[in-house]
Amino acid sequence: MRGWLSLVLALALPALAAPLPQAYDRLEEALAQVGLANPTQALAALDRAQSLLRQEAEGLPPVIRDAILNNLEGLRQAVVQKSRADLEARLLLVRHLLGKALYDGFFQAGSQDKPTYLSRLARATALPPSLVQEVRGLGAEEARRRLEAFFLQAMAEDLNKTLGAASRPEAYLALARAYARFLVVQDSPQSTLKAQDFIQALAKVSAGEPFRPEVGGLLNQVVAWRKALLAVGPRTQTPSPPAAQTAPPATPTPPAPSAPTPPSSPPQPSPAPPTDTAQASSPGVETFYTPPWMDRATAEAVRRQAYTLGYNYNFELLEALNQIQGEVGLAIAALGRGNPTEGRYHLDRALWQFRANLEPVFAVIHPALTDQISRTLVHLSGATGIRTLDALVVYEALEELRGSFSQGPSPNPWLFLKLLLAQTAGVPRAVFFLLAAALSLFPLYLIRLTFGGRNVYWNLLGLAFLFLFLPILAEGLSYFGSIMADYGNLPLLGFLANLSIGQGLIPYLAWGLTVFLVVAFAGAGLRGIAAQFGLLKERGDEVAATAERPATTLTSETIVEWDEEF
Repeated sequence: MRGWLSLVLALALPALAAPLPQAYDRLEEALAQVGLANPTQALAALDRAQSLLRQEAEGLPPVIRDAILNNLEGLRQAVVQKSRADLEARLLLVRHLLGKALYDGFFQAGSQDKPTYLSRLARATALPPSLVQEVRGLGAEEARRRLEAFFLQAMAEDLNKTLGAASRPEAYLALARAYARFLVVQDSPQSTLKAQDFIQALAKVSAGEPFRPEVGGLLNQVVAWRKALLAVGPRTQTPSPPAAQTAPPATPTPPAPSAPTPPSSPPQPSPAPPTDTAQASSPGVETFYTPPWMDRATAEAVRRQAYTLGYNYNFELLEALNQIQGEVGLAIAALGRGNPTEGRYHLDRALWQFRANLEPVFAVIHPALTDQISRTLVHLSGATGIRTLDALVVYEALEELRGSFSQGPSPNPWLFLKLLLAQTAGVPRAVFFLLAAALSLFPLYLIRLTFGGRNVYWNLLGLAFLFLFLPILAEGLSYFGSIMADYGNLPLLGFLANLSIGQGLIPYLAWGLTVFLVVAFAGAGLRGIAAQFGLLKERGDEVAATAERPATTLTSETIVEWDEEF
């Protein structure tokens, strides 16, 4: 019975491995329909690809098949979320993982099957036609050397593109392309690289950290690897009989011609390196990287929440944060134009996006700040009389939240105080400033009575008090306009909000001008009054001269109006 079973397995395994090129054709046809233009068609194509992998691609090594299935699940998430960067990166990994299986199959196949494997390998990994023509007429070792040299050259170009990328998604795609090419030739004896090296560099890119030193190190190793390959290759090719006898110490029995194939086989146990491949492609472990400051429990909780929300990469989470900051920025612009309705609309959108896309993740990282941002957005999205400074506080808090992701939460009591003050926006703050403006009218009336005489210096002092109270009146008027716009059905009065000092540069400079006028008028008036009372040196002589006049006992001559000139 065992003999029959062994015979069946011996006959069945090659038969199962044979249809790999044909399975690739069907997978390639399905992958060609995966895109963001037609999500329904893309999801149906992904279902078809998964079914093909499970039913018809038995020739794939199990680890590579599992890695491809994981990436197909990631592609499904990318289509649903319309994430172009994730979609392209996943497609690269899927195609090059298939290319890895075809690459190994090319060197293991018989001479009649080699062209079939090579043509599929060329389509999967974008081999140039000239290289395909060269490789067809070469021996196994020279063909391996030529193909490996091509992949290394392409990896070096991708790493250079990563270093010169203008944005992190662009750098991530270039680095992912280099990593995908590495997966094909990772079993090379000349390789000094490991999958973990690329994983760490990808972690730097996706986490928003400096990544160019790591990518530069990868580039140097790739260049050194290629130089070593080109230097060793010709020597192993020219003396073919000696190389055949010196190469197979592990299999000394076979003669010269068959020996070169087994030596390329010892590093061939594809299950070991693709284990790193599977780990690198697994959306649950290697794609969403956490910063070093997180302990294991925090990192696992952050990953779990991120994957629940559909974030497979760190830069996707940070991009969602950028989108919310963009909404807050639009709210600031609308409030600066005196359009509180549009401002509250954008703040409401920011609140919805924050609670749906960020709060579950950042509640694990910085719960106190996340809670305060949520409370502030809830309050501002429905408050009357909000100002641009209120929205700016939210923008600053979101930026602090970004820093807490990469560097860890840090105490910032000043920011928390500003968030609490932003939550006072609305009717209570409006009533406060309206009351202050109304009460300021009584001191102004008293100032008019007190300093409204014929003495020009007292009038200057009265003007100084007027400009001192003017910002209070303007602030009260701005809140009156906000209340009438929201509750009085007079939206045109919302423009009065631009009188508030919390609106931007123009009211701020206007307030500075009033302060300057207060200082100028108060200085001029008080100097004149001090001179009249003989408190300044240049007027002292005049006062002394008037004091030398003989005193009179007439009461009518001694009575002088206190606010007139002496």
